[in-house]
Amino acid sequence: MSDISPETFDLDAWIEGAERTIRSATVYQKAGLIGDLDVLAAKIENAEREEAVDGPGMGGGAGKLRAEYAKLAEEFKASALTVRMKALTLDEKKAIEKEHKEDTGAHILAASMVEPRVTAEQVRKIENAIGNAQMALIIRAYNQACDDTPAVSADFLPKSSGRESSEG
Repeated sequence: MSDISPETFDLDAWIEGAERTIRSATVYQKAGLIGDLDVLAAKIENAEREEAVDGPGMGGGAGKLRAEYAKLAEEFKASALTVRMKALTLDEKKAIEKEHKEDTGAHILAASMVEPRVTAEQVRKIENAIGNAQMALIIRAYNQACDDTPAVSADFLPKSSGRESSEG
């Protein structure tokens, strides 16, 4: 970051380059596959216990089940949709509330969602399709965009090669 001084700082240029916070949430179209994966996980555990006692079976046992699990897990992963929510100003929220007396929440979420672009009706359809748990992820992303101070997580930055101090 460059040094800022009152003599050289151009506030108008800074404001022109400012962006609102955008937060993301990933939801899944094929969330029902989790139930199938749960069943397969239990079958894999049972097959592995049996193989530990009796040795590998002729039918492929745990290996075959693991391959099926991997296939379903990939199908689940492929159904992901990352939703990006942009912070709204208080004035924007108030204007939406004034214009839409009913179903205000869906209109606010639709205005906030920058990827994919949606209507309030589509927000309601998404909620009905994916359920409350996944919709809560979208709402959390919206709330984080509007209310949390933007910060970069140090957890994902390259680790320092120097020794870290251990205070505490």
